Amino acid sequence: MSPEGSQVFPAALQPGAVVGCWRVLGALGVGGYGAVYRVEPLDAPGRSFALKLSLHPDPARALREMALLLDRAWHPNVVRVHATGRWPDPVEGLPYFVMDWVEGLALHIWAETVNPTFRQVAMVGGSVAMTLGVLHARGVLHRDLKPEHLLIRTRGQVPVLIDFGAGDQAGAMTLTTTTLPPGTLHLRSPEAIRFQQRHWRQPELRYPYSAADDLYALGVCLYRAVTGHYPFPPGQEPELLSVAITERLPPSPRDINPQVPEPLSRAILGLLEKEPEQRPRTGEAAHSELMRGLLSGGAAAFEAHLFDEIPGKPNQIRRPAWPEQPYLTPAPRPRAAPVAAAPRRLPAWGWVGMALCLGLLLAGPGTWEVLLRGWTRHTTPRVPESVSAPVGHKLASAPDSPHSVPVAALPLASPSPATATSMVALPKEHALVTTKPSVPPSPKTGRTLKTAAIASCVAGMACASAPLVDRPTPPAEDCPLDAQEAMQKLKIEGLQWSAMFEPSTRADGFVTVREGRAAVYTQGSGGRVHWGSMLTGTLYVGSKRVYGRFTQLRQKKTGETFPVCIELWFLDDSTRGIPRSEGGDENTAVVPNMMSVRGVWRYDE
Repeated sequence: MSPEGSQVFPAALQPGAVVGCWRVLGALGVGGYGAVYRVEPLDAPGRSFALKLSLHPDPARALREMALLLDRAWHPNVVRVHATGRWPDPVEGLPYFVMDWVEGLALHIWAETVNPTFRQVAMVGGSVAMTLGVLHARGVLHRDLKPEHLLIRTRGQVPVLIDFGAGDQAGAMTLTTTTLPPGTLHLRSPEAIRFQQRHWRQPELRYPYSAADDLYALGVCLYRAVTGHYPFPPGQEPELLSVAITERLPPSPRDINPQVPEPLSRAILGLLEKEPEQRPRTGEAAHSELMRGLLSGGAAAFEAHLFDEIPGKPNQIRRPAWPEQPYLTPAPRPRAAPVAAAPRRLPAWGWVGMALCLGLLLAGPGTWEVLLRGWTRHTTPRVPESVSAPVGHKLASAPDSPHSVPVAALPLASPSPATATSMVALPKEHALVTTKPSVPPSPKTGRTLKTAAIASCVAGMACASAPLVDRPTPPAEDCPLDAQEAMQKLKIEGLQWSAMFEPSTRADGFVTVREGRAAVYTQGSGGRVHWGSMLTGTLYVGSKRVYGRFTQLRQKKTGETFPVCIELWFLDDSTRGIPRSEGGDENTAVVPNMMSVRGVWRYDE
């Protein structure tokens, strides 16, 4: 293929293609928003640079990254920009910019390939912390810090921050269309996940990303470097991973790799604190914590190499094993200040019920005696009391039918080792032992009946004052480009096929679903999606229908995950959402177990 012909495909330029005054030498990586190529200048061949070409039809993100790098993010440890332009048309073409080509390895690969000393890792971590401190002081946030974006130069072992595509600076216009900025789940801070869990039904809200998020991500990167593992394995299901990040304490790096010096282990855990105010407040403070061990009497421990080498196999390291029960210690919960509840206004007919109840309270003993004789006729004496369950605190409620499953709590058919260990580590709950209560002496019947009547009235008014209301469905939004590409690869764009909430339950049965994070399982092979693959996303419970938007697909056979845009549809009338059956409340609904799902380019209201 000629260089001219190859230029038609910006995401797959071939060596020899020309972009502006730069010749492509090879591809370095392709993402949803841009492609990075190794290039050389036409007038000075032999010198290597990195060219990032925007692939998005809206160049706002690429232009903001260029402005950020040129205006406020300049630093010796940040990749430098040398030229900008547009291609193939100099005015209307896709924007690109040319940066340093950093000859080196990503942090985690450097740690396992070079096997540096703990001193070198501490120096690299301290240098990155200081760089973040300078950027944060200028109002610049990286927002996508991960080992792949921390390159260690071969010469001098100097860290260089790259890829500010998700970066932000004070005063910049918001470009994201989701609650959280683009990023990777296992590197997100606990407060970011908690924000999304609280406000997932308010997509117009945006998480206020801060310096504490960048410093948390730095802690994840350093944890990965010194142990060979992430503190919260990314292979877990998203729901379990989110719970682990927000609720569980990771193992100490020394518990995985005993060679990690105690001061370094303590500094890394300090960056991973659950609450942002408990972490170092600035990059300079994080640098001080990482350097503290090097200045103490135990500095000799920092001269050891990260990992042991395999005997007889030079330059091959033995990665420490991940513990079987990693999350034995729950994170301490901060004490929240009590919030006064807003008074609820009773409807007009609610006041009638209140008046009747008050009338019964003020009635004389004779009235209660008449009521007693009427209400206790043909009743069974000595009925055992119902004991509330330890979870849910339901009083005297009938047990859920076997087909009733809370979809937000995903079943684990064949969990991976990481998933299984996280489940084993959950805190144990003592089984509730119910004994037949002894029969107490009969109390005064009038007092007992009066108490029961009060409870009945109050319960009735409480239910009556909270009618089921129809909440608005989430706003329409376009499907992200990476999800569109994945759906084309899977051949499911516009395809509608069957799925089930609970595969182990009858297809013609009903299940109880809860608003929030949920999963369904495909029935049949739509496109290239395997039977039984899992779709995860969010359910929205309305007064008449339940809607669903699923954003990730996990293949049943291979375990591969893909970003997708799939909506919940009803088989019978081919409409969005599935109708509710009798039962449930504002947050739960009884629905058919079998429904259909459809791949869409746009989520409609």
